[in-house]
Amino acid sequence: MLLLFVLLVLGAFLLERASLKDELPYISYTCRPDRRQTEPGQPFTITTALTNRRRLPVAFLRLEEQFPPSLAIKGEGLGLRSKPDSLLLCSTVFLMPREILTRKITVSLPERGRYIFRGALIYAGDFLGLQERGRQFRQTEEIVVYPAAAKNQALPQVLGSFLGDQSVRRFILEDPILTLGFREYTGHEPQRSISWPQSLAKGRLMVKQYDYTQDLSVTVLLNTDCGIKNYRDPQLIEEAFSLARSVCENLEAKKIRYSFLTNATTAGAMGQWSFLPAGLGGQHFYTIMEGLGRATYDHREPCSSLLKRAEKRGDHGQAHILITPRQSPRLLAMVKRLEVLSGGKVCLLSAVPGAASGTASGAASGAASGVASDTASVTAAGVAPDTAADAGGLTDAGDNTPTAAYANTTANQEVPA
Repeated sequence: MLLLFVLLVLGAFLLERASLKDELPYISYTCRPDRRQTEPGQPFTITTALTNRRRLPVAFLRLEEQFPPSLAIKGEGLGLRSKPDSLLLCSTVFLMPREILTRKITVSLPERGRYIFRGALIYAGDFLGLQERGRQFRQTEEIVVYPAAAKNQALPQVLGSFLGDQSVRRFILEDPILTLGFREYTGHEPQRSISWPQSLAKGRLMVKQYDYTQDLSVTVLLNTDCGIKNYRDPQLIEEAFSLARSVCENLEAKKIRYSFLTNATTAGAMGQWSFLPAGLGGQHFYTIMEGLGRATYDHREPCSSLLKRAEKRGDHGQAHILITPRQSPRLLAMVKRLEVLSGGKVCLLSAVPGAASGTASGAASGAASGVASDTASVTAAGVAPDTAADAGGLTDAGDNTPTAAYANTTANQEVPA
């Protein structure tokens, strides 16, 4: 018995000596979601892997995995702890030599935005539990959550009426089979537009460039400028993102090519997102969706500059759909100018909540019904002009002081904050 006791003490002493060496340099940690983009509330899987690269066991590891604060984790018995900037998943493990421990958990994110998984803080202890050492394992795995579709039930009817008018006008004004020339394929055009003889002659893919009236296309304009300098309304801007998604889905369903122009800024390494040429299909649509998911509440230029860019880029007769957080008399004047210079109609969609739906012929009736249409045939949906608010100064990006009715709010999402 004495010999056995001595052997146990000696073994414990040796294990304690071995565990006093820093084990964390031999530990690696990864955490990866199974997709890069997802829908709000849609479940996805996170896979974490903890690796022991030593030939000796690791007696004790304590993990504090750092997840986005709004992450919803499915499962019972998990050690969760909330912090202002993160959600911690706490656990303890024992690793055998050369062991790789993997774990999969099902999670979801309820709101639009760009979310980052920043790694974990891992603590290692000695065999007897007398000491503990910690190390930060950093990483920047990200996932983008698309905006939800708009809940405005009148939107399909308004867009259907507007796009129907454009389709009729297209066939009345011009020859529907006129081809103006050819240009290089960008990846956004439908495959039926590819000219194979021209592609063979040029050595690269070329597409037919039609007259503007016989290949119906629309320019979607997304404005995130609320009209007052240094003022942001996250709720209205979020609704504008949802409207942009629904508009693009509607155009995809009707097989109508559309370009995309915006003054929104994006977070992450997406590059320049201010303009996408006319296109149709999954790649075109999901490029816009990723941009909407990454978009912040800031804007790179005022709405007036966005509309001037639309004037320069659009062909004569080009139809536009303008999505904006709010409308104002100044904005309506700029929309009239766009109609005159482009020779096409503009459908104005505003994100102000609680308004009725329909169409009206004047600003007065628009204020009553929630939909305004001025004499320049601007079609506005989902908003009343809110004359009292407009009189309070929602006119220009140069106005420095928001009215009391529009106190600034803070964002609670990962990206815009």
